[in-house]
Amino acid sequence: MSFQDSSLAAVETLTHLSSSHESESEFYLSTSALIQSKLYHQLTVNILQFTSTPSNFHSNIDIDGDGETSNFLQLYSILSNLKSKLNPLMLVRIAWNVSSIDDTKDILTALIASEEIQAAPHAKLYAEAKFHLLQIHQHQHALKIATATATGSNDFPKTTATEIQAFLKENTVTLQELANSTESEVASVHSSYYETAMELYKIVGPAHLFYKHAIQFLHYSPLSTLTEEQIKVLARDLSLAALVGEGVYNLGEIVYENEVLLNSLEGGEEGYLVELMRGAAEGKILSLAVYKDKLTQNGCDLRVIEEKIMLLALIHMVFEKESGERSLKFGEIAKRLDVALEQVEWVVMKALSLGLIKGSMDQVEGVVEVTWVMPRVLDASGVQSLSERFGEWSDNVKDTKGYIAEHVPAF
Repeated sequence: MSFQDSSLAAVETLTHLSSSHESESEFYLSTSALIQSKLYHQLTVNILQFTSTPSNFHSNIDIDGDGETSNFLQLYSILSNLKSKLNPLMLVRIAWNVSSIDDTKDILTALIASEEIQAAPHAKLYAEAKFHLLQIHQHQHALKIATATATGSNDFPKTTATEIQAFLKENTVTLQELANSTESEVASVHSSYYETAMELYKIVGPAHLFYKHAIQFLHYSPLSTLTEEQIKVLARDLSLAALVGEGVYNLGEIVYENEVLLNSLEGGEEGYLVELMRGAAEGKILSLAVYKDKLTQNGCDLRVIEEKIMLLALIHMVFEKESGERSLKFGEIAKRLDVALEQVEWVVMKALSLGLIKGSMDQVEGVVEVTWVMPRVLDASGVQSLSERFGEWSDNVKDTKGYIAEHVPAF
């Protein structure tokens, strides 16, 4: 089909859609006008906005009398015939909207193989990430059906997991290169990559990899792009991963940097996580007795969480001390962490081995000298405390400078 014929067919399709959906007639007519005027950028923006709203999706529309075709699919068909004129990234974003609603991988498969997408690394990365995300979603959907019928396996296919992990590894360089791009839409590429990664590791583990990629996903994905249910699920999963994830100690990334996300759990069944996360981030020693049943139901190892809370309390204790007064006695630590005196050495050794603090320990004298504590996100009071310390340091520097000026003779 020639380019001109494609344009005429597109106009005819849009005219039919306009008469079929009077409430959206203005959209279809304006889209038709953009095609006729050859305003392709405005055309893709128009259709992207329309297909980004699931409520605009309509199925069971039979235009040619050959079967049922959704309006999203018809809009995409129009664009696919014009793809040589379109922004590749915009096109794959629309293709994803159509694929996710129609639950089909065929559209993305064909698009990824096209010359236009192969020649655009950012669009190719987005399309491949969404293709793998659709694989994950289809597996989860099949799993729900299998669970309901008491058949099938709960295991994610190892070959698929390996395939997705290989994709993630192969595209780390491309992702880094895109970080230097000035294109405003590049954030959507990062978002798609990290969403696929976090959804995979949510299923196959480990928890700290889910946490790592979920935090990155939030950096590139405004909460306004997620549904209320998606926000709550992500807040729950992220909190649980932070509590049990190996090497995850900067809980302020959730409690303070993503406070709105965490607050979405308040008043619901998962509201206990808000209290638990805030307490742990503030260095409080919390009893897990009240949360035991719910944490166990979510597959959490209580010993791991108790150990993490204890280590966070030690970090907070060190931070509260002035930089020149970080000589901590075992008895002081035992009282703050609410542990037996003989347990203090183990806690300090654990913190040192994990790189949470640096320093030395004198077991004979029962003293710990701390020279460094891990950086982390602080709340308003923590920032205020740090600001006051900088002020004191500045005053001390001025006093020292004045003393030197008075007592060192000029040469």
